Amino acid sequence: GLIPSRNYSVTVRAFTVGAGPAASLSVVAGAITPSPPQHITVSDVTSISLTVGWMPPIDSNGDVKFYQVHYNNGSNTPVESPEIKDSLTYHLTGLTPYTNYSIYVTATNNANVRSRS
Repeated sequence: GLIPSRNYSVTVRAFTVGAGPAASLSVVAGAITPSPPQHITVSDVTSISLTVGWMPPIDSNGDVKFYQVHYNNGSNTPVESPEIKDSLTYHLTGLTPYTNYSIYVTATNNANVRSRS
């Protein structure tokens, strides 16, 4: 079986009396959305910052390339963190004191398919 969302290279050559020219192509096996990041936590809360933590998706359907934290206080455009590649936490700063925020985490796999927590 092929692994979902993994890149594969295929070379085809036709034979009758002699070998024909080879044709190569690259394909991605069934790009499938990863399951969402798990167990989202919030810690180290101050009036202007907090830390968001999570666990990897149960089924990433390929390698997770990066995570992103998205947050919004309900009155302006949602903010998206930079790509988080080597951590399962992200520290949000510059928050407005005494304001409620909506927060979610996304996982993007190697086929550029994203899931949301």
